[in-house]
Amino acid sequence: MARALPECENFVLERDDGIVSITIDSTTKFNSLNVTMGDELLELAAFLNADDDVRCAVMTGSDGVFCAGADVESFHEEGHGSESVRRQASILHDAIIQFHQANVPLITGVNGVATGAGLGIALLGDLVLISDEARFEYGYPRIGLPGDGGATFHLPRLVGLRKAKDIALLDRPISADEAVEWGLATESVRDGEFDERLDELTRELASGPTQAYGAAKQLLTRSFDRSLEEQLAAETDAIARGADTDDHSEGVAAFVEKREPEFEGH
Repeated sequence: MARALPECENFVLERDDGIVSITIDSTTKFNSLNVTMGDELLELAAFLNADDDVRCAVMTGSDGVFCAGADVESFHEEGHGSESVRRQASILHDAIIQFHQANVPLITGVNGVATGAGLGIALLGDLVLISDEARFEYGYPRIGLPGDGGATFHLPRLVGLRKAKDIALLDRPISADEAVEWGLATESVRDGEFDERLDELTRELASGPTQAYGAAKQLLTRSFDRSLEEQLAAETDAIARGADTDDHSEGVAAFVEKREPEFEGH
């Protein structure tokens, strides 16, 4: 049985069969992160990990902006400092971990600027679709900070250490074409075709073998931390578990019967 969608102030949520659409619609301008947004992101990530009926999740931004990072204007408020930053970063990072561990495919649709923590959130996508009018920005040097939101984890893995340092230290805007060329995004599409292509990708993944997707993404991600022997052992465990799923049985039957499989995600 599908769980009820969380109630959020900063996100618009929709469910269409097994697809959960998450639209960033922050109460602060440019879809910037405010105090309640981190808590809501954590709740959303926990929801994706708990609801077995979700086949795919897609996250995009409202009004042509993905996420402009932290609400920097709020930093002028009394009480802003090490303690408050540590608390907010910890909540955001708990959410990042939960999204990272989710066994359903996540597509991030970057339809506008993604800066700072917004860049970190965008890079969480297993597939990252970017509009040709959007851009990535590291952003942190402008406010005298090093980085968070998982950006320093993903950048070296996606573009290599040398290029990651270039991005973090020089902080130049990254165009959609550069994002694809460097491996930060999967695909760039014209802005007028963005929504259609995002929907197409989402429905393709939502119709696939969800458990197999989840196992594959975890194997690929954790391969950076394992020896070959450890990775092969993990593959053995994962593929053995996969052999007991209904989707594996359906895939085999469809292969033998020379038809397209109809996966149910179980």
